[in-house]
Amino acid sequence: MSRIHRTPQPRSLAKKPAAKAAAAAPTPKHQPTKRVAQDIARLSKSKRATETKTEDGSTRELTTRRKGTTTTSRLEQREGKLLDSTFEYSRTTSKAGLERNTSFSSNTDMLGRRTSEAKTQTSRELANGSDVKTSTKGTDAYGNVKYTTEHSKDLSLDNGTLHTESRLARDSRGNRITSSSERRVEQQGKSVVTTDTSREKGSELDVRTGTSWENKVFRVQDGVDFRKTNSIGRGYLREAEVDASKVVAKADKFGNGVDKVLGWLDLEPAEWKSEVPADRMHEKTFHQGDNTYVGARYGVSGGQSVAFDGKGVNATFNREATAGVSANASGSAKGRFGEASYDAYARAEATASVNADARLDSNGLTATAGAKAGVYVEAQAHGTARTPGLKLGNTEFYAAVEGTAKASAMVQAEATGNVSITRHPPTAVVSGTAGVSAVAKVEGELRASAGPFTIVGSAYASAGAEAKATGILGYEDGKLKIGGSIGAALGVGAGAGVTLEVDVAQIGQMAKDAADVNHDGKLDIHDAFAAAGKVAGWFGFGAPHKESVRPQALRIAPGGVQVGAQQYQYRPYLMPQWATAGFVSQHKQ
Repeated sequence: MSRIHRTPQPRSLAKKPAAKAAAAAPTPKHQPTKRVAQDIARLSKSKRATETKTEDGSTRELTTRRKGTTTTSRLEQREGKLLDSTFEYSRTTSKAGLERNTSFSSNTDMLGRRTSEAKTQTSRELANGSDVKTSTKGTDAYGNVKYTTEHSKDLSLDNGTLHTESRLARDSRGNRITSSSERRVEQQGKSVVTTDTSREKGSELDVRTGTSWENKVFRVQDGVDFRKTNSIGRGYLREAEVDASKVVAKADKFGNGVDKVLGWLDLEPAEWKSEVPADRMHEKTFHQGDNTYVGARYGVSGGQSVAFDGKGVNATFNREATAGVSANASGSAKGRFGEASYDAYARAEATASVNADARLDSNGLTATAGAKAGVYVEAQAHGTARTPGLKLGNTEFYAAVEGTAKASAMVQAEATGNVSITRHPPTAVVSGTAGVSAVAKVEGELRASAGPFTIVGSAYASAGAEAKATGILGYEDGKLKIGGSIGAALGVGAGAGVTLEVDVAQIGQMAKDAADVNHDGKLDIHDAFAAAGKVAGWFGFGAPHKESVRPQALRIAPGGVQVGAQQYQYRPYLMPQWATAGFVSQHKQ
């Protein structure tokens, strides 16, 4: 047997521990703290509070001022038609340089499930700015607790300003996500420099619950979303005041030259356009049957145009090259026990495109150009199955199941560029963006129904990466601008959800059909007597004629039931004598 070796403690640490103090009882879930509960109780009983009542609830509000401190409390309660309700309380206390807001809200859905949020926010005025701290505790319908702390600052520096934000969210399941951002604006000589940095990292879990009532359909929704991310971004922009007179003079000179050229040409409004011939895009079928298809599509498409509207010239150009293959298969069957069908589809495609737009007139030149290239792969399948219909009265219902599954992946690169030279306002700017992204996703949905009840389940999983860069160079808003940004993000996500739908209108129709015993399409007292006649038959009475059944003609008589002039006797072998005697003694008229 192995022995457990313990490291001896120093004497000063080896003393007998003192008895632990009794721990404070934890605050029950979905309940405010003791102090907030006391504030709510005082507000609900205050005679000075103003109260406004509505059809579904009431609002109480009270404002007090004492020794330079202003306190505003507000309590709002709303009750729905079922078990749904909303309870919101807030208290704001403000005095010189300090504001504190405490709030508690609780929401109950139509099934009585509760979610709650307790929030505290403190805003302070600093000597050189402001400081805001926020703490939130949210509890979902299943008791999972999520804690969030946020902190933001706005500071005035010797040579500019600084704005910072940070956020930390953690839950009772060990998930944790952090984010931070900073914007610094500094005066550097004759230039203003703005730098931005941002970062987000970690994982986050959100639980979704809810109920709704719409178009006589009752829905219960539950779901969960999980994401894991790691992103970073940086930006830089330098703006310098410059003498605009030279820029304006050059822009005016350019515009005057355009005016002269257009005037010299003396053109009438006109338009010219053309498109790539349709035969440049090819479609080829490899196999085609009654329920299957495999084909390919490849080629070039696009067009170009030039138009003069009397004041300027517009030009466009676009091209797209495509190469892809697709396949589809489907089928169905129908028989004695129901029907079933399926449909499957797959596609793989690569595309590349370019486009450009430009306008030239007396005010200047604006132009935009872009290019995009990507590969997309997708596979999808869909199937259904359904039982034969069962008719209950005038309502037909059946059981069915329907499922969809889809998987996709996309890789794409994109770049755009813009050029602007204008007189009003004076502008001479070149800017652009470039980015690449890759996303893969798998998702599915299953829908099962039986009569008025439907259950929808869904799930997904995704992964993606993105990198993006932007840049700007030129004169705009009276300033010379040089700047750019770059960012990258990696994210993983997963989630699932379930929804229960109840068609209450259909249930009502089924109940109506079941209650319409005499099948006359309406519910009245005659259905009750028709049902009584059926019950009498079950217990051994003779069946009365329909025309002899009248409300005033039915009475309980010794030994049986009398309907009009007819007497219906009990049959002793179906009902014991003691039961007959008791029945008659209690109902004898």
